[in-house]
Amino acid sequence: MKKKDFAVGDSVFYPAAGVGVLEAVEALFFGGERQEYYIIRVPGNTVTIKVPKQNAERNGLRPLLPGRRLKELFRVLGEKETERPTGHWADHYKDLERRIQSGCCLQIGAVVRDLLRLKAGNGLSFEETRLLETAAGYLTHEVAAIEGIGLDAAAARIREMVSGGVS
Repeated sequence: MKKKDFAVGDSVFYPAAGVGVLEAVEALFFGGERQEYYIIRVPGNTVTIKVPKQNAERNGLRPLLPGRRLKELFRVLGEKETERPTGHWADHYKDLERRIQSGCCLQIGAVVRDLLRLKAGNGLSFEETRLLETAAGYLTHEVAAIEGIGLDAAAARIREMVSGGVS
């Protein structure tokens, strides 16, 4: 896969913070070496992230989903089969956390789908609720940015897909 070079003004996804806007590319000295960094602002809060340009892909920085991949995300959200957690709760939690931190929108979508369905059935633990809030927030911001809609509309669209709405 060709290394992606981002431009100022691009909306991007960073696994540790969600959707942000690339505001600048700056040269900074770190450890005695000059390196270029992407400066990313996360809307809605005061977070600004500096990601080394040479490590951007390895750190999970990616462009937002193109339209055809968005359809794939909606298919994942609407899938009928939801995996029931088995084994120790700590292993289940670590798996959910790993899938969210992967930055892969389809993995995050599967986490949101599964946790929303578990919430409707048995309810969620405190830890699962926190993971759901994080994953749903990331997904909501990405869908809103891609489709040019508000956060409430994006969240409603995601819930509709999970509950079996039209795709």
